[in-house]
Amino acid sequence: MTAEFGLSWLSMQCDGLEQTLTVAELDCLVESSRKGALLMIAARSVTDVPAPGHTLLGRDVRRLLESPLDDAVLRMVWVGGADSAFDPDWDKESMRDWLAGIEAAWLDAERLADPGFVPPPPAPPSDPGLRAAVLEAIDGVAPRLAAATENRVWPPTIPGLVPALTEVVESVDADLGFRLFLRVLKASALPVGPRDHQAFLAVGERFGYPDLVEEGYLHVVPAVP
Repeated sequence: MTAEFGLSWLSMQCDGLEQTLTVAELDCLVESSRKGALLMIAARSVTDVPAPGHTLLGRDVRRLLESPLDDAVLRMVWVGGADSAFDPDWDKESMRDWLAGIEAAWLDAERLADPGFVPPPPAPPSDPGLRAAVLEAIDGVAPRLAAATENRVWPPTIPGLVPALTEVVESVDADLGFRLFLRVLKASALPVGPRDHQAFLAVGERFGYPDLVEEGYLHVVPAVP
């Protein structure tokens, strides 16, 4: 079982489609629409993610919807951790439209399971020390991550992904930014050396989810090539 939760869980479902999507979701993706399949996955989070993790999907999405970030930045951090099939650009839609749809599908599923469901309150602002620790963790692999995501043929390149992740940490939330950063690392299979791995574990410990770093999806190697 994955330790993922919230928006990073949703992103993971879209990465490695045959292993994570249900038959109905795959059929919807192929025959109907990318967005329709994504909304089905968002609704499934209510049953597939242990409490209270599934309730945090709505909070993650609300943070991004209320943020000052440009739509292009929101799209980059999403596509960086998800399969390129789930790119709103394919449907000529905005990422904010997709996020609003995700929030609505999630909330409908929560209220179907519990008619008295009340969304969790907004999270308090991130501690400045945690924000600095996440930015330092990103900075440690930034040049290699930029090269891995900008200099490739397929999946499509994502220019500016590292600055976009930094913007999430600085302008939205360090916790969400760190989880999206980890998701990008896992999706890109970027080799991570022991020193960076230990740094990520230390940050995960401070947030209370070291298992998100240690679960095995990071490509940890004895030495970075």
